Amino acid sequence: MRAERKAGRLNPGSRNELVHQMGELAQGCASFRVVGLVEKRDYSSKEIADKLGLDGYSRPVIEAAVARAVDCHLVDDARYADVFIRSRLGQGWGSLKIERELGRRGIAAESVAGWPESFFSDVCEEDVAYDLARGRRLTGKNDYEKIVHFLYGRGYSGDISSRVARRVLDEVTSGS
Repeated sequence: MRAERKAGRLNPGSRNELVHQMGELAQGCASFRVVGLVEKRDYSSKEIADKLGLDGYSRPVIEAAVARAVDCHLVDDARYADVFIRSRLGQGWGSLKIERELGRRGIAAESVAGWPESFFSDVCEEDVAYDLARGRRLTGKNDYEKIVHFLYGRGYSGDISSRVARRVLDEVTSGS
């Protein structure tokens, strides 16, 4: 016997029909949730999958909803990565931290078109680090370590952090 819908309710004729209808409902709800999420801000496909998983959707439902969102261009990892990188560069993040955070969002930095050359072509990473470090208040106690730790935490390499710390401290001691 075929399932019938009466007044918005499910009336399955068998257990198999009920399971099928429940699957269709789960797909619809997951798709609705994806649309609700991307209306607020852009997400990577991994972030969307993680959110649906936290909502309790099954792996097949999550995979289908994410695939549908990618096919419809609601979710685009390349677009997300480009916006994410430019935003974080504007906040003074270094390449190491950007790579790490992209990885946490399911995107390998190496897979981003033009990484890192096209993103750092206009700015020298060391100059950005220097501008950040120059604004730090120095107390005279462990200033070198504080600057290096600050820059390293922002995603700059140990080499850049060290050079910038020396440069800032040299300026302070020379009175510039």
